[in-house]
Order: sequence, then structure tokens, then C-alpha cells
Amino acid sequence: MTDETLRVQERDGSWRLTGSATSRFELVNEFLGSLADRNYSPRTQRAYAFDLLGFCRCLSRENVELAEVDTDVLLRFLTTCREAVLPGGNVERFTTAGHRVCLY
Repeated sequence: MTDETLRVQERDGSWRLTGSATSRFELVNEFLGSLADRNYSPRTQRAYAFDLLGFCRCLSRENVELAEVDTDVLLRFLTTCREAVLPGGNVERFTTAGHRVCLY
């Protein structure tokens, strides 16, 4: 599974994971929906969405289901985040349809 099968999209003021692999991560979308229901700031919702996107992409690459996540999986993810080096720094910024988007 490639990273392109998951992405984040805003719809009606709520951020969601979208793409062909979304069905594997419905629990994540339920959580993101609960943030909107509880009136969390749109920027907070967006931050959670992109953080969870990175985590779900990592799970996809390792072929790990949400129900299988344990301490070892979390530690591998945190190590991946810590060791990631992107050209120009660890956060890339670009504009899409008038919105600033961070990818990591």
C-alpha cells in the first residue's frame, strides 16, 4: 500500500482521512469527528488530522492494523518521526487551493 491511498481533507469544517485505505482507519475518523462535535479549534482538528495521517501511513507501510498497535509499534513510529530528514527541514510547507498544508 502506498502513502497516496491516504490523505487528509477538510469537509464542512471537519477534517477527515480520505482515500482508498480509509476503511482501515474508520476509528480515526470517528475521533476526528468527535473533535468537531466538541467544538475543538479548527487548527487543533487539523493538527490532529495530519498527525494521525502520518501514523496511519506508517501503519499501512508496516501492514499493521489499528487493533494490533502496541508499544513496539508506537516506538517504531516515534523513531521514524525522530529520524526523518526532509530537504529543507522536517516540515515542508506549500499552498494548495489557497490553504497552507504541512507534510511530514
